[in-house]
Amino acid sequence: MILKGFKEKSNKKYIAKCAQSRVILPNADKLQRVGVLVNSHEFSDPEWIKSLTSLLKIKANDLKILALFNGKKNETSVYTDTFSEKELGWKGQFKSQSVKDFVANKFDLLINFYETDSLALQTISAATQAPLKVGLHNANPDINDLTIDITIKDKNIFKTELIKYLNILNKLSNE
Repeated sequence: MILKGFKEKSNKKYIAKCAQSRVILPNADKLQRVGVLVNSHEFSDPEWIKSLTSLLKIKANDLKILALFNGKKNETSVYTDTFSEKELGWKGQFKSQSVKDFVANKFDLLINFYETDSLALQTISAATQAPLKVGLHNANPDINDLTIDITIKDKNIFKTELIKYLNILNKLSNE
């Protein structure tokens, strides 16, 4: 039990370190690659997420979805790339290859579409390289640049607000 507390503290330190060392430089680059982090127990509609590609004006293969899935052995997820909280090691290290691949991607936008206060999701979000990170109402303000104050059930409002802010930031291509 004591080890679990130390492990949690080391990951929180890692998140704080990532947040402090993050340098955001203004740029006029349009979105090309988008990453989405979800908790599969809160949100299980991958088709809705994939519908964002047309609104964000990106190719379908430039959208990567990673889901936290803490299911039982006989339970399956609707998402293809999943990980569990058990795969989080010390100091922000993950055992899962899907998490390592996700974090290695250079995204133009990272969407943190979850409400839970999951240390694993926050660690991945902090480790992922993206100049713009968007989250929901109760998200960690140290990790996200933009927080949209809605619940996860208001997914269509989220879509509308996201597009509105990306247009203001001039991140969407005119194609």
